[in-house]
Amino acid sequence: MAQIARSATYRDVDFSFKQNPNTNDVGIKKDNAAVIQSCLNILRTNHGERPFDYNFGANLRAYLFENMTNITAANMSTNIQVALKNYEPRIEVLNVNIQATASENDVFITVTGRVVSTNEIIDISTTIERLR
Repeated sequence: MAQIARSATYRDVDFSFKQNPNTNDVGIKKDNAAVIQSCLNILRTNHGERPFDYNFGANLRAYLFENMTNITAANMSTNIQVALKNYEPRIEVLNVNIQATASENDVFITVTGRVVSTNEIIDISTTIERLR
């Protein structure tokens, strides 16, 4: 009997907590959407916000009040790569692009990665900003 290779199916709870109209249960995210949601969760979490795991997250808000230089952008990129490598094994980070807008007080981050099970390339974008 021939074996059929199957790729892993990723399933996570949808953080919007919308109700599935068919099952009346909490909605789920599948495959690439689940990976993107997990990566955004990691990028938006600071150290110390997750109980019992102080180092969880990329700790990006710590850089918002720094002068945005090439060194600061490189440090942010390193934090992103380390956090995703440690806490999200379903993605391999290929590139991190960081663009800062001093007049708007925000940093636009785009992470390009490859989903391990399907070899698909995905882009994950988020903005972090400080309040005025």
